[in-house]
Amino acid sequence: MAQVLDQRLAGLEAAIGQDWPQAYDLLGQADEQGLLEPADLEVLAEAAIWTGRMGDHIGVLERAFGGYAASGEPAQAAVVATRLAHDHQTMLQPAVAQGWMGRAKRLLDDLPEGAAHGYWALEQSLRDLNTGDKDTALANAQRAEELGRAHGDRNLEIRGLQRRGSILIARGEVGEGRVLLDEASAAAVAGELSPYSTINVYCNTIGACRDVADYERAGEWTELAHEFCTTNTLTAFPGLCRVNYAEVMRFKGRLGEAENEADRACIELRAWAPRIAGAAFYELGEIRLRIGELEAAEEAFREADDLGQSTEPGLSLLRLARGNVRGAWSSLRRALADDSVSVPVRARLLGPAVEIAIAAGELDQAEAYADELSEVADRFETSALMAEAQFARGHVALERGDPAQAFGLLRAARRLWDATGATYDVARARELLGRAASEDGDDETAEWELRAAAARFERIGAVRDAERVGDLLRRDPAKTVTKTFVFTDIVKSTELLGTIEDRHWANVLRRHDDTLRAIFADYGGQVVDHTGDGFFVAFDDVGSALQAAVAVQRAVDAEFVFDLRIGIHTDGALQSGESFRGRGVHTAARVGSSAAGREILATTASLDGSSLGDGEVRTLELKGVRDPVDVVAVDWR
Repeated sequence: MAQVLDQRLAGLEAAIGQDWPQAYDLLGQADEQGLLEPADLEVLAEAAIWTGRMGDHIGVLERAFGGYAASGEPAQAAVVATRLAHDHQTMLQPAVAQGWMGRAKRLLDDLPEGAAHGYWALEQSLRDLNTGDKDTALANAQRAEELGRAHGDRNLEIRGLQRRGSILIARGEVGEGRVLLDEASAAAVAGELSPYSTINVYCNTIGACRDVADYERAGEWTELAHEFCTTNTLTAFPGLCRVNYAEVMRFKGRLGEAENEADRACIELRAWAPRIAGAAFYELGEIRLRIGELEAAEEAFREADDLGQSTEPGLSLLRLARGNVRGAWSSLRRALADDSVSVPVRARLLGPAVEIAIAAGELDQAEAYADELSEVADRFETSALMAEAQFARGHVALERGDPAQAFGLLRAARRLWDATGATYDVARARELLGRAASEDGDDETAEWELRAAAARFERIGAVRDAERVGDLLRRDPAKTVTKTFVFTDIVKSTELLGTIEDRHWANVLRRHDDTLRAIFADYGGQVVDHTGDGFFVAFDDVGSALQAAVAVQRAVDAEFVFDLRIGIHTDGALQSGESFRGRGVHTAARVGSSAAGREILATTASLDGSSLGDGEVRTLELKGVRDPVDVVAVDWR
């Protein structure tokens, strides 16, 4: 018995030290002997969550509730009941969730107002927000915050404050909402909150930033959340975090990385948090739509719909991509006619609505949507929304026959997207810039912009977009050539940015760019495209490409704190001027994204007997490439 009691105390000490695997093992052993108090069971439930045993914690919390109720502690029982209501709602069990909310309410009705009432109000505010009653949601969030402050519960106070900020943003009061989010997040960063509350604040702050297209801030908070989880051995949260991270990566055009993260989130979340899994499946559909895998995108949207997640604007864009303009126009108009959607949600619909309205020949409505988007962008003051608004207005001007005005607006959009690293959207802007220049009689600039757009789409794996721009370029003669294509990329550059000041990171990137450009020039490489932290380079022969790649890895190893990955592939491609497109380029880009940090990955067909590629042959299934591809790691050390 003494040994079991020692295990209980050791387990509680491990939890205090946030050694959750140890806490779970020790408290679990003590629980088998029936020696855990209700408060101990709450700790065991938390340990189950943080060690990835999602769902196991429900039964433990139910026993904690029973223990509190039996021992005459109704306030604590009500807090646990409220928590169970939240978790069952996340599991798409609304009737069970409502039952637990009712039990908590009945317990609280007989008690003087305290912190337990605040936790109930906090959960009710989320329910009010989800049903579109923002005023009641705000009142309940404020009540939670005030009760937390009055009763010395910092976790409740800050979570109420954070919820209030999110609701204000949903109402369009972005400035005040951001101030509250920053205050709540500062408390989380300072270590003032429990792990559960810290993760809640991080996750909701990331979601609020993402909702207003503030991807820079969303990326920063995602990295802080990931660092917190790693430091505190929390293995469960990345499933939630990956949904946000995947969207940030999609925005930055890192489609392969985004797809991997979204796919993992779908797997991790589906069983225990289907409501959040719906968001993961929707994000997976958006990513696959950009990659050009329309059937796979539809499958992901269907999964999202089955889990109760809205599929707009992705489903309408999918219909547009398939040529069903009328269907796309009808479905997106219905989404915009829903008065219950928040201002941020409506803002996410407006950009696609402009594109679809133009395709449907509804220019007046497209212009109205573009004007509304500009008004929202002025209120939210985020670079991504301002860029989308300029792009929408430029697209309308182009369709109305004013290429000069369109060019100015599209150029402004490109600059904003360039500044935030939105690779895919920069390519969208450059495609329309090419069209505008062509219609304005400037064929040289038109070709320049279109080739840049095609190269960028090729680089990030947006196959259908690259083919569409390629069709625009085919009026010019293109020749078939065989080249060795090299793609480089800094591994986890977003995470690095979160640990280095912007000014220092800019200097590091400048040195990186200068170093790589010099090496490529030394070995006769032609830089086709450069996006943020990566290069697309063409070489006349594989030997020069391999020597350049080896020199690059050695230079990075000696001079920089980050890791680089490099992909090499020799194949045929269509060359127009200094631009290349086609299957060979796409294959090389996919090989590059498959490489690990500090690795040069080359296709075996490219090596031509080089002794550098004597490692183990691996076979890869590459997205957008029909047949498996054999690759080998090049020894550069």
